[in-house]
Amino acid sequence: MNGVVSRPLRQVLGTVMAVLGLLWAQCPAVFAGTQPPTPGFSLQVSPTRLVVPAGTISSAQHFEVRNGGRSSYDVTVEKADFVTDEHGAMNFQPQAPYAAAAWVSVRPAHFRLVAGATKTVTVRIAMPDEPEPGDHQLALIFKVPAGRNADNIKINRGIAAPVFITVPGPIDSSVEVTDLQAPGFVMHGLVPITTKIHDLGTVHHDFRGSRRLRVRIGSEEIAFPDFTVLRGATREVTTNWDPPLMCICHATVSIVGAGGQTHGVTVRIITFPVHLLGILLATIAMILLLGWFVRRRYRAKVLAAAAAMHADGPHA
Repeated sequence: MNGVVSRPLRQVLGTVMAVLGLLWAQCPAVFAGTQPPTPGFSLQVSPTRLVVPAGTISSAQHFEVRNGGRSSYDVTVEKADFVTDEHGAMNFQPQAPYAAAAWVSVRPAHFRLVAGATKTVTVRIAMPDEPEPGDHQLALIFKVPAGRNADNIKINRGIAAPVFITVPGPIDSSVEVTDLQAPGFVMHGLVPITTKIHDLGTVHHDFRGSRRLRVRIGSEEIAFPDFTVLRGATREVTTNWDPPLMCICHATVSIVGAGGQTHGVTVRIITFPVHLLGILLATIAMILLLGWFVRRRYRAKVLAAAAAMHADGPHA
């Protein structure tokens, strides 16, 4: 009976395994052909920022605006002067220092973008008479006005792309390190290191890609995130350092100035695992206490045995 039942069972199992093998072989092809779902709303602007060097101001500049979503929408392009705070956030304000919104014309400023379509927006610059040499900036805001929803709340969506226009003339790209902060003592974990960079010159300064700002600690260099310091502005940036177990280290952020001189700021960081030392001392104390307890019990047993022998002596 067992032999009669097991043979058909083996045939069924073999068929199931063969089917599973075919399905598994097709899985990579199935997964490779699977595309992520298209979002309902997607607005893409390229480039994300525009730098217009001196000598190219008379040339037309271009942005590409793409609708990567499933629905059509209207786009409005607005101009705004701005400043940035220490964290790089844009604050739009009229008559901002080195404002250039009045210099720029945009065509088209209003258009409808169907799903999957791309539109070219042309930017032209007309400088006033005798502008101050150096950077002047504005932001182009690509805005998608939204209708009111069920809660009667209107929410606009958009992307702000900064535009830096360099007026010909004497250029100064000086920057300096004004502050460097780090914990003076840490026991474990990542150490935050924060620095402030001030632009002393007449143009913005990029710390991006291979030119990223770095903090040197011994033979190690840790990069800060990409950032830009606007003309006359100050930026604060933070990175994290994974320290050794024990260290009296010095962290230095330095920048080479326009004259070739290096200016830097240094702070001391002490790392010491006090919590591990506490565990070690507690362990040693427990071992000593256990040894004392064992010796005491052993001594008590020896004394008890001696007392017993002494008590048995006269009777013998």
